[in-house]
Amino acid sequence: MRKSSVFAFLASFLIGFSAESKASAPTPPSQAGGYSLVFYDDFVNLNLSSDGTGKYTWYPGIWWQSPPTPFNASASSSVLDLAWNSGQNPANTTVSSCSSNGMRCQAFRYGYFEARMKWDVTTGAWPAFWMTPVESIWGANETGELDIFEGQGDPANSHTFFGTIHDWVNINGTWVDVANNNRYNFHTIPGVDFSQWHTYGVLWAPGMVTWYLDNEPVLSAPTYPIFDRQNYYLMLAAQEGANWSSGNMTGVTASSMNLYVKWVKVWQNCAPPESIF
Repeated sequence: MRKSSVFAFLASFLIGFSAESKASAPTPPSQAGGYSLVFYDDFVNLNLSSDGTGKYTWYPGIWWQSPPTPFNASASSSVLDLAWNSGQNPANTTVSSCSSNGMRCQAFRYGYFEARMKWDVTTGAWPAFWMTPVESIWGANETGELDIFEGQGDPANSHTFFGTIHDWVNINGTWVDVANNNRYNFHTIPGVDFSQWHTYGVLWAPGMVTWYLDNEPVLSAPTYPIFDRQNYYLMLAAQEGANWSSGNMTGVTASSMNLYVKWVKVWQNCAPPESIF
């Protein structure tokens, strides 16, 4: 989700991604057995901090970015609604499982992560289910990023599942994605309607991630060494960003956009690690 000028290279890397075949991908642990459910929220009640601190399930915004006012997150009939409204600044409504000071987190290293979501497929929509490490809040100079799913609502990408891994390094005060010049992994799915409910998931094991749509593997890719040294928390985001540019209103006609989430689940094949605190 942290995008920069590297998106100028998007087209060339969408063509040249490295992925394993679906046939070789592992079975989702939620179905295979041997994994335990360690995190589950069905949003019967939205346990959301009002100021980004305290002991809650979710916190508003991203730690490096102040949440908009009013904060357009709510839950009704066991569905989380993350809304973007025209003129909102910053141009996203995000909830995360880690407080803005990094003192209270639900964070994980490895597991199977999934969310049941639907979203408004319109130009400018940029929904995301992603993970970044607690160590980034604590000032680490290198951090990974795992994008479980990102969408773009423009016609050219409205049937594309974007799953991405990043390796961010702070070089002389500028964050640079050094992961093979920003490796993108994606899968175009003809006929898929993202405005309807789908389950978006990723299996993260040492050295490898596999992305899933509706419990079917769509692609796999190796991770970078930094992923095996950090503890990642969850984020759900409804962001406005035409052409992968936050706040870009090019071609945007909608005055509001929504990301709806029925549930979020995390399985691990061992007891919750010390990174959950």
